[in-house]
Amino acid sequence: MFGRFGLGLGLLVAFGGLLFPVVMPAARPPRGAAGRGANARQNSSVPLRVLEPAGTTKFSTMGLGAVETGVQCDANGNVYLNSAPTAELAIEDAREGTALPLTRLSLTSGNTRAFSYPTLHEYAHQYGQGFYVSPRGDVYALVEVCRRQAGCTGDHFPGDVIVKYNDDGTVDSVIRLKLPDGVHILARKFAAFLDGNFLVTGFTLGGPPHYLVSKPFTGIFDRGGGYVGPLVLPNDVTPPKHMPPPTLIKNGKPVHPLKPAKAAATVSVKPGTFWAQDVQKTLMVGALDGTIYLLRATSPMRLYTISSTGTVLGERLVRPPKPGMRPLQASLTEQGMLYVQFQSLPALSVPEPHSVFAQVDPQTGKVVEAYSVSPKAGIPACMDEENELLFLRSSKSGRLEVAKYVEQ
Repeated sequence: MFGRFGLGLGLLVAFGGLLFPVVMPAARPPRGAAGRGANARQNSSVPLRVLEPAGTTKFSTMGLGAVETGVQCDANGNVYLNSAPTAELAIEDAREGTALPLTRLSLTSGNTRAFSYPTLHEYAHQYGQGFYVSPRGDVYALVEVCRRQAGCTGDHFPGDVIVKYNDDGTVDSVIRLKLPDGVHILARKFAAFLDGNFLVTGFTLGGPPHYLVSKPFTGIFDRGGGYVGPLVLPNDVTPPKHMPPPTLIKNGKPVHPLKPAKAAATVSVKPGTFWAQDVQKTLMVGALDGTIYLLRATSPMRLYTISSTGTVLGERLVRPPKPGMRPLQASLTEQGMLYVQFQSLPALSVPEPHSVFAQVDPQTGKVVEAYSVSPKAGIPACMDEENELLFLRSSKSGRLEVAKYVEQ
């Protein structure tokens, strides 16, 4: 089933104010934070600065049960996240392909606002693929849909719609992405330009009989969902030749359409084998000048500056503060820098992943500041206008709070 092509779900679960990662099959690395011992392992010309607590903002709502990886922020001081009251509900939703409820937290007023994924009655199945928030605070969601009760299998291709919300959380419009005849994609990440056009990336499906994921897709759609055209990213990731397609997930279990499970498991790992994850982990951040930054999670990472007409205005290499780290989320700072959370991949020598937070200059791709924060800080959100790093967590009383960290 196309809707079950997945490369994992990262969740954090809070118990008694402490945060613990939940790992699911084929999951993204769980969220974490770097300890002070990471200073000695820092392999960068930029010193790793250790930050200290600088106060909290408390909310009257209950604390976090589970949060899907990928918190976003706008330029108005609001924080957006998919969360569930318990880990059990979050895992159940993930297995069913349902996105966790989206909530906006206002740090100035202390209020919250829910943006519910609508029930699209004209489709038999729908699978939430994530949300996007523009720097002005416009909220969108990407949903994969199927018209057949049996699901999207074989040559019955999935469709994609973008849900646009009003500021009060109600649905403004549902926009179906329209592709030329014979073109079929799996949309996985998207962003909205300030003029209403959309930037979408994901995977192109090959031809019959299996219609497998064949290569990356990036394209521009207008505000009505019409296909403007493909976008060629210079030096973009490409699948190695003569390798099997990415693993498909069906009913929560990995399957291979061409080979038995044992044969598929014996395929040796070659350079570029994880190209699909490089695409899946793409990050997009909108800027107030109307452009969008697209960060491809390759090695080294590539940062593209893209206009709403589909022009690539710039390409920069981005090297993480520490070798082997991958980008997990990003937002724009008040000074126009990219605030990026980099996370290590689990290894035998260091089984617990950890994070380093950095400011990246989008004009050069260079890390200009890098930070280490205690694991007790919470779930990373963004950097506010006073250069404070913001983290979400549950207080000892079980209420939601936002913790601020600054350099001492």
